[in-house]
Amino acid sequence: MLVCAALLSGCGALRSYRAEMDKVIERTAGGDLSGAISVLEKQNTSDDKDLLFHMELGELKRLSNDFTGSFESFRKADAEVLAWEAAVKLDPTRAVGQTGSFLLNDRVRTYEGSDYEKVLITTRMAMDHLALGDWDKARVEIKRTHEREALIVEVRAREYQKLREEAAGKSAQVSFREINGYPVESIATPEANALRNGYQNALSHYLAGFVYEALGEPSLAAPGYRTAIELRPGESALDDALGGLDARTGAPDDALCDTLFVIETGAIPGRQSRSFSLPIPIPAYGAFTFVQVSFPVLPPAPFGYQAPDIQIGGFDTLPTAHILDLDAMARRALQDDMPGIMFRAFVRSATKAVAQYQLQRQMAQQRNRDDALGAAIALLALQIGGAVVEQADERGWRTLPAQVTIARARLPRGSHPVSVRSDNGSARFDVNLTASHALVSVRLLRGHAFVAPPGMPGGTPAPELPSAESAGEPGDLGMYAHVRVIDLPSSPRSWRTLQ
Repeated sequence: MLVCAALLSGCGALRSYRAEMDKVIERTAGGDLSGAISVLEKQNTSDDKDLLFHMELGELKRLSNDFTGSFESFRKADAEVLAWEAAVKLDPTRAVGQTGSFLLNDRVRTYEGSDYEKVLITTRMAMDHLALGDWDKARVEIKRTHEREALIVEVRAREYQKLREEAAGKSAQVSFREINGYPVESIATPEANALRNGYQNALSHYLAGFVYEALGEPSLAAPGYRTAIELRPGESALDDALGGLDARTGAPDDALCDTLFVIETGAIPGRQSRSFSLPIPIPAYGAFTFVQVSFPVLPPAPFGYQAPDIQIGGFDTLPTAHILDLDAMARRALQDDMPGIMFRAFVRSATKAVAQYQLQRQMAQQRNRDDALGAAIALLALQIGGAVVEQADERGWRTLPAQVTIARARLPRGSHPVSVRSDNGSARFDVNLTASHALVSVRLLRGHAFVAPPGMPGGTPAPELPSAESAGEPGDLGMYAHVRVIDLPSSPRSWRTLQ
């Protein structure tokens, strides 16, 4: 067992994805995007890059304003999800697990992505197209987002039914609330429990409505806005988008630009591996024993900063609407994943429990001191080796923001100074509006802001922008291209953005 554990120490079975991505996010938060990409690539030297690598790289390149490179990375990630879609159509009961996860741990499983991550891939692909001015291609990705959501609904219903049947047949516990000492309150938060499901988000659907409206398709825009309202009830800005749709689409050109600001803050929480003592029945002996099993946990939810408003030139301050809580979605995803995680852990632990119980009985029955000592050493080796190999899966799309707000206004076409307020300063930049609609994306992360120039339908696509590799030294403002960035004070970073 110990030899096996040693051999595994250099492979994915013992890889700490959390520790690796902490380094990437630290570089990103310091404004060193080229350094962050370099760290990510050094941690993934295999020619066969996985889904997570492509998602993380796509997000980092997006922050670098390398939208073409970002889209290419997301396209590769999407190919992995398309393969998953094809596989689940043939075998919709994949939640039970893969062979390696029963023998070693969940870290050796092929990472297929959380459901909300799958949906956000096509949303990010659409946003890359919007930044480049190609709204027709963005429309294609938005349509695929809806199709992906429909498949997820069908697949998960079948998987959960199969999982319940398998767990009942083995008398396995699959509720994380039954794990003694598990921090239930960290994933069963009010925000996570209030979500309608673990895959839909209001941003994707509001964005669908905005794009369809910009392309002159109000009949398709209305369902997008309506679904966004259902997912985030009580946000008046979402109600206004639907309520004013007919008036906006029927109005003549008034030389104004309908501008949507998407403001993203923080970083999504990372899962941590933690060990718990789990009671495992030994049917052959009519007894049970306790085995150390690792499960993923999430740190307590911090106060997630949301940009409260933005200031545009001499116009009134625009309040923002909180449209997406990805921190809550990450916690909801772990809730939804835990039955499958627990079932695989139960099956893994059953074999260990029998061997451990037999060694304990052997120790108690041995009268010869040397024989008893040998059994004790074997038991210790079994327990230590099991603890080394038994590590929970910490993987997840870590470069995503924790919170997303939006603001929308009809502004005169032309150049405008914009100020986005963070909890420790303001990010200031210019936008040049030349068409009827525009999308401006802003990311605030630990005192740094990353701003995408406005993308507009029917206008000139965004000019070629510096790639991450040519972005310059940490903090070099050249990466922001046609925006004037950034006036954040050098005061200590607020704990509210350290997510």
